[in-house]
Amino acid sequence: MLADLHAHTWFSDGTLPPQALLERAAARGLTHLAITDHDTTAAFESIDPAWIAPGLQLLPGVEISTLWERQEVHIVGLGIDCDDLTLQTLLQAQQHLRRERAAAMDMSLQKAGICGLMDYLATLPCTAVGRNHVAQFLLDRGIARSKEHAFKNFLGDKGKYAASARWCSIEDAVNAIRAAGGIAILAHPNRYRISNPALRRLVSEFAAVGGEGLEVSYSNLDADRLDHLASLCLGNGLWASTGSDFHSPGNHWMDLGKFRLLPARCADRAIWLHSGWPRCAGDVKQVSLSDA
Repeated sequence: MLADLHAHTWFSDGTLPPQALLERAAARGLTHLAITDHDTTAAFESIDPAWIAPGLQLLPGVEISTLWERQEVHIVGLGIDCDDLTLQTLLQAQQHLRRERAAAMDMSLQKAGICGLMDYLATLPCTAVGRNHVAQFLLDRGIARSKEHAFKNFLGDKGKYAASARWCSIEDAVNAIRAAGGIAILAHPNRYRISNPALRRLVSEFAAVGGEGLEVSYSNLDADRLDHLASLCLGNGLWASTGSDFHSPGNHWMDLGKFRLLPARCADRAIWLHSGWPRCAGDVKQVSLSDA
């Protein structure tokens, strides 16, 4: 089996509509796919069951932005009930914060004589606007040379048009995911700009508030870091998850299913063996694992 439990559509900052994402997942041989858009479950309102290829299980998911010690940390929820009121109340609040941040960036841009951001955002299919959309606006207007340039010079923490985010807490995100019957996963843990001691503290505190899993394998992860994350996962009694964090076919290094296999020592902690693993057909008896 090949389970990619972290992917995005154009309802957040991905580039593909749900149907195209599902077609790509089938073409790349996935057996399980979770759509985990940032702070929205809108993709699942548009999906026709006929788009899901035989042999592919689609899991409802979400990726919630949180703040931890002034650091943005992402929590993935898997197997959620998209209609749960507690979850949707939180996601609506998160989307409002996203629009507020975009409006603050727009004000800064207008002061610099750059108009039209909010009109541009209104043309997009997304329901959860983010800095990636603003970066594309700057790129389209010829203000940024690339998205990397846009973030480094304009939208990052010290950027000219930056605006701070006021996300919910990790505990709030975990509680909302669990209320919706889902499993809370700490996403891509080595991408946060924190020290190793801080990362250990983050994982420990995440587990303490009810977090159940850790992304152990994902795109662009070397073998040493994979082994380190496996140790953090097992040491905190968490389930091990896998996901590409797919956004666009253009980012071929983050394509669907493109990540290392879980280390063999995670065999008994693979997320698809979780006793609460929801909405999956049949019992999984075989798990592909590396010898790491």
